[in-house]
Amino acid sequence: MTDTLIQVSRQHAEPEGIVEVVKPVNAITATNTPVAVPCAGAKKIAIQLTEAGSVNNRSGVLTITVSLDGGTTFQAYSMLVSNAANTNGQTLTRVASITRASAGTDICFLTPETLGAITHIKTTVTITDGATPAGIFTVIAAIQY
Repeated sequence: MTDTLIQVSRQHAEPEGIVEVVKPVNAITATNTPVAVPCAGAKKIAIQLTEAGSVNNRSGVLTITVSLDGGTTFQAYSMLVSNAANTNGQTLTRVASITRASAGTDICFLTPETLGAITHIKTTVTITDGATPAGIFTVIAAIQY
């Protein structure tokens, strides 16, 4: 099954510009087939992974692939900025994926220095265990232009 891109909102936020919120993964219970999310010209991108509570929470791993050529070729993106707790003296934590092992939400960001070259992103949630009933995973991307 191929997911479809759901536009949640698009609003003008002064002075930051336009913020578009899309849902590239919507309430899946098995590993998704990713859709390309256009993001050429983005200044900031935040990604939120949510696992809705179920009787047996399932583990899911979010990975991102990016395109530099208009959505033709995609490569793994290993520079996600984690929302891990850091002290003021630490550098940002960069990761290749985020894992949600129980009900709740995690957030990560694409490294701002790389955004100028990226034209599209794809988000994949890989379900990593076989617990039943299925967990329900959703991904939301907030893209600021």
